Amino acid sequence: MQTRVAADESRRLTLPAKPEDYKIELPKDFTLPQGVEFKIDVDNPLWAQGQQWAQKNGLTQEAFQEAIALVAGDRVGTAAQIDQARKAEIGKLGANGQARVTAIQTWAQGLLGQESGGRFVSRLFTAADVQMAESLIAKFTGSGTFKSGGREPPEVPGKLSDADYNKLSMPDRLEYARRMTAAAQGKKVA
Repeated sequence: MQTRVAADESRRLTLPAKPEDYKIELPKDFTLPQGVEFKIDVDNPLWAQGQQWAQKNGLTQEAFQEAIALVAGDRVGTAAQIDQARKAEIGKLGANGQARVTAIQTWAQGLLGQESGGRFVSRLFTAADVQMAESLIAKFTGSGTFKSGGREPPEVPGKLSDADYNKLSMPDRLEYARRMTAAAQGKKVA
């Protein structure tokens, strides 16, 4: 019994002295899937709680790092599932799905700034979300079906064609301009 107590006391003396002494890092042999990044946010309150838990339960630094690896593995797996689901939703938008999302991102960042525009686009999870954002853009920018009605001035009596106008002399063009201006203002032309 004394041997076991002495061994346990010796082990406890090798543990970090206080919670802050536990290093928040992954084990050296931890590997991420290719193309996947994971960064530990040491300011996340989870880690301070984890350090306290590790000391309370007498974990070694190595055991604490294994716990960190479990959290990292879970987060990487969750991120992969979200990415896969997002790609499936973009696929529902057709061959130009990603280009449509990029266009929304460009619009949002131009309107809201780089950071806020990026956050706006990061909240588009489904094909329906993208279509809703496209509708919002169309309403906001006034785009939609183009109609040319109202773009041409109404017919004015006495208006010359471009070809006929080009045949006029300079004094005749000046007189013509005066008559058209007066007619447009509703004045009688003599």
